[in-house]
Amino acid sequence: MSNSPLVSYTKLSPNHSGKRTHAIDRITPHCVVGQCSVESLGEVFAHTSRQASSNYSVGSDGRVGLYVNEENRSWCSSSADNDQRSVTIECASDTTEPYAFNAAVYQTLINLCADICKRNGKNVLLWLGDKGTSLNYNPQPNEMVLTVHRWFASTACPGTWMMDHMADLAYKVTAALGGKTPQPTPAPVDPEKQIWDSLSALIGNDYGVAGLMGNLYAESGLRSNNLQNSFERTLGLTDEQYTAAVDNGGYTNFVNDKAGYGLAQWTFWSRKQALLTYKQAKGTSIGDLNMQLGYLAKELTENYKGVLDCLKNAKSVRYASDVVLTQFEKPADQSEAMKQKRASYGQVYYDKYAGSSPAPAPTPTPAPTPSVPYMVRIAVEELNVRSGPGTNYPIVRTVSQPSVYTIVEVNGYWGKLKSGAGWINLQYTTVYVKEG
Repeated sequence: MSNSPLVSYTKLSPNHSGKRTHAIDRITPHCVVGQCSVESLGEVFAHTSRQASSNYSVGSDGRVGLYVNEENRSWCSSSADNDQRSVTIECASDTTEPYAFNAAVYQTLINLCADICKRNGKNVLLWLGDKGTSLNYNPQPNEMVLTVHRWFASTACPGTWMMDHMADLAYKVTAALGGKTPQPTPAPVDPEKQIWDSLSALIGNDYGVAGLMGNLYAESGLRSNNLQNSFERTLGLTDEQYTAAVDNGGYTNFVNDKAGYGLAQWTFWSRKQALLTYKQAKGTSIGDLNMQLGYLAKELTENYKGVLDCLKNAKSVRYASDVVLTQFEKPADQSEAMKQKRASYGQVYYDKYAGSSPAPAPTPTPAPTPSVPYMVRIAVEELNVRSGPGTNYPIVRTVSQPSVYTIVEVNGYWGKLKSGAGWINLQYTTVYVKEG
C-alpha cells in the first residue's frame, strides 16, 4: 500500500496502531482549528503525550504532510473502527466557526482525495450525509465513503464550512476520477439550525446561544441579506437588489449609509467597514450567512470579549438576552418591555434546540515544551503578538514565518518574547534548534 505522491513533507508520528485490519473504503476530513503549516502539525503529532495523529494534513499554503503511512491506522476520529478503514486528513482552517478552509487548502483536499481513491481502486466518492446511513452502508468495490469526526465524538469537527462542502467534495473527486454519480442535490438547509450550531460552537452554553439568537431574530428575522426596512424605501432597493449592488460594486456607500444590514443589522460605519473587509477576504457575497456568522464570531472574540464571557457563563436566557441587547446591539429602545420581548424570542430557540448541538471544537492540549529560555520559529504566515497571555489582550504587532524568537516565560499556550514586545500563541510555532 503506497502513500500519496502529493506529499511534500514527512514526519512520521509514533501515535498509530500499526497495520490496518480493514481495507480502506472511507476518507475522513478534519479541521485543525488553526492556520497551521504541515511542519507545525508534524511537531504536534511527534509527541506521544498527544495520543493523536492523522495520515495526512493539508497546510494553510496547500502543501500535504504525511504523519502515518497509509497502510497504518492513525488515531484521529475517536473511533477505532472508522480509523481502521479510513484515510484521515487534518486541514488548516479558521479558528472560529464556521472553521472555513481557504481556497488552496480546499483544492488540495480535492486533489488528495482523488489520489487516495485512485490508488485504492476507487472511482466514486460518496457523501451520504447521514451518520446512520453512512456507517451502515456497504460500499461497492469502486466506492469510497466520506465520514466526519463529529459522528464519533462530542466535537464540531470538521466545522460547518466543511460540512456544507462535503457533497461538493464528493462530486468533484468523482468527476476527476471519471466515475458516474449524479450532480448532488444539496439537502435543504435549515438556517435557524445552522445559526444555532454555529453560535453553539462559539459559546458552548445553550442559554447564551438562545439569548444572542433571540436578539438576532429581533434585528433581522435571522435573514443575512436583510436591509433595514426604512432604507428599502429610502434607497428604492429590495434586500436582494441592495446585496447584489454591494457585491458587484454598483453601490459604493455601504460603509457610510447608516443602514442596518445583515444578521445583527450592523449600522455603525466602523463595524460595516470591518464586515465589508471580512467579506472581501473570504471572497463571498456580503449577504452570505456563513461569512456573517464568521464575522459575528470575530467581533465577539476580539471586540466584545466581555459580552462573550457573559454568554458563555449565562444561567438564563433572559440574562444572556439582556447582555446582548444592552452591550452588543444597543438599540434606542432598551425598555423593560423590549427586554421581555427579545428574551421571549430567545426562549423559543432554547426550547427548540437546547441540547441538540455538537460541542465546540476542543482546544488542543499543548505539547511539553523545553525549559525557558528557548527559541521558536513562527510556523504560520502571520501571528499576532499580544500585550498579555490570551486573546483578551490587545494586539501590539504581528510576526511572520520563518522568524525566530526567544521565549523567556510560558503561560499555558502562550510564550513571552525576550524582547518584551509581548506574548505569542505557541501552538503556531515550532521549537528551533541552532545548527552547529
